[in-house]
Amino acid sequence: MQFPNSLRFRLALAAGLWAAIAMVAGFFVLSSIFRAHVTEQFYEELRVHVEELERLNSLEEGATRTLQARFSDPRYDLPLSGYYWEVRSAQGGGTSSASLVGRSVGEIPEDDRQLGDLHSHRIAGPTGSLLLVELAVPSFTGELTYIVGTDERHLERAVGEFDRVLIVSLAGLGGVLVASVLGFVAFGLAPFNALARAMRRVRSGDVLSVEGRYPSEVQPLVNELNSMIVGQQESLQRARAHAGNLAHGLKGPLAIIADEAFQLEERGQAATSEVIAEQCRAMQLHIDHHIARTRAQAMARTPGTRSDVGKTVAGVVTALSRLHAASGATLDCNVQPGLYCALDGQDLNELLANLVDNAFKFATSKVVIRASKADDAAVNITIEDDGPGLPPEAHEVVFSPGARLDESKSGTGLGLAIVRDLVELYRGRIVLSQSHFGGLQVQLSLPAPAA
Repeated sequence: MQFPNSLRFRLALAAGLWAAIAMVAGFFVLSSIFRAHVTEQFYEELRVHVEELERLNSLEEGATRTLQARFSDPRYDLPLSGYYWEVRSAQGGGTSSASLVGRSVGEIPEDDRQLGDLHSHRIAGPTGSLLLVELAVPSFTGELTYIVGTDERHLERAVGEFDRVLIVSLAGLGGVLVASVLGFVAFGLAPFNALARAMRRVRSGDVLSVEGRYPSEVQPLVNELNSMIVGQQESLQRARAHAGNLAHGLKGPLAIIADEAFQLEERGQAATSEVIAEQCRAMQLHIDHHIARTRAQAMARTPGTRSDVGKTVAGVVTALSRLHAASGATLDCNVQPGLYCALDGQDLNELLANLVDNAFKFATSKVVIRASKADDAAVNITIEDDGPGLPPEAHEVVFSPGARLDESKSGTGLGLAIVRDLVELYRGRIVLSQSHFGGLQVQLSLPAPAA
């Protein structure tokens, strides 16, 4: 059996076990103490009754023993009630309580008793185990023995009633203790619940650091988390700056090389110029590809990364609608309000811009964009057109860097390669299929921000 991996469960289980052990041990200890106390009370009552029996006893004619008055406890008059007394004489005769109905209390073991001393015994009586006290005293007619006994079942009944009350009381006490411990555990772990909520806010992008006041035992952890978040953000900014510097540093030499290729073409060396220009395009392609990939790798690991899908789609649609105004294609856009995804805004913009730009390039008259939240909390974005589409065997080819199935369209062949890299780095999914309008349909499944 596997137990939940939870501090709350462990503390509650430990408290429950210790409470159960304490309750069981307490039951046996208290029950034993009560039994000893009640037993002593029974014997004390028997000793009092023996002394009363001695005072009430009298000698009448014919050595018959009778009582001068009725015994104070009426239970000794009820037949076989479990309360018995008996007076024995060494010369014979004697008398007994009405409860014995002519019987004897039973055989009493012989011991080294002294006259005038009280002795306690447990023997087999007429109605079960009998607790009795005897007192032997001298008399001018011989030795007299006064015996008073009580069935042990009366003792067991008293102990049993106490045990039942004790069990109920201890069970109630145990329940209160467990509930109290659960309350203490919940109170003690409350800062960790608050910390978890604060971390979710950081992951969702609502705040940039863990906020709030925490106990001294938890605050060092909060400080370390905030330091880690700040360090990660600084590393990200440095990585972006280095990537930008690299791109800027390479643009100049590439522009010079491209200009030299143009000069060669003007001098009549078109073949050489074409080779150089092609290599420049390839270099630019790989630079753009890896810079985008490096930026996405950094952002995918940064807590709190998120983007407004509606705002990003609106910006992309505005820019590309103007760029492709001459194509005559109409745009149908439907984005669920308040939709966010766990992507950096720049990466989401580049991803959508590439896909919508491709859709406009190949569309005959229509481009459709849909965005909504799926049942599994992912963000689904669909972009489709009514262009010629792609054969199924080409769906993987177009994701290769530099792949261009239609050379008549402008571009570097980098767009879909960057798109898939960005989607995979953010742990999303991209699927190509045939559009309902006959063209290409691109389905994106992007992660939603942490709740």
